[in-house]
Amino acid sequence: MRQQAFEAKVLDLWTRTRIPLTRANLLVHTGASRALLDRMMDEMMKARLVELDSDDEGEILWTVRGAARPRSGPETIAELERRERLEGEVDRLTSGAQLALRAAGLQAKSPPVEGKKSLLASGVLSFFFGPIGWMYAAPLKEAIPAIIVHVLVCAILPKFFLVYLFGILCPVSAIAGILYAWSYNHEGRRTPLFDRARRALPPLRPR
Repeated sequence: MRQQAFEAKVLDLWTRTRIPLTRANLLVHTGASRALLDRMMDEMMKARLVELDSDDEGEILWTVRGAARPRSGPETIAELERRERLEGEVDRLTSGAQLALRAAGLQAKSPPVEGKKSLLASGVLSFFFGPIGWMYAAPLKEAIPAIIVHVLVCAILPKFFLVYLFGILCPVSAIAGILYAWSYNHEGRRTPLFDRARRALPPLRPR
């Protein structure tokens, strides 16, 4: 690993998370060997990028000079890895939603500059909170009935069955949330998703 790439990983960990820059955390995050880690951290100290410090328990750690840490963020490597997996899953859901839009023939219009909805936020909220997350971008006439059904299903069905059911419904809900946000950004308002899908279908012809 080159010094520049190593420094980028260290600075990324400092500026995007609350994870302490201990030797163990840096070994896991950078993938460097112990000897390489010590040598590259020494180079960063010589360049006055980092300072050597210790916590209340005497654990040696480094701090980055001239860069503030975020007020919130992952505090352990495990939390960071979970967030990165979630971001990857949302990216895949976003790509799937875009493919679905193209397949349905829904072409993008000129988006409004103000008041855009985040596809990422809408997908994450809808994944974890089901139809409740739809309220971020969906019209109430579609979100509220879905919320009522969601609550009734949670109250009626056994818990062990809900685990398997939500394993299917959570990704579907996330895709719907992304589609709602996409429609909002291109229509400039909360747009019914199911009405739009129904209009896109060819009319049934009587035999």
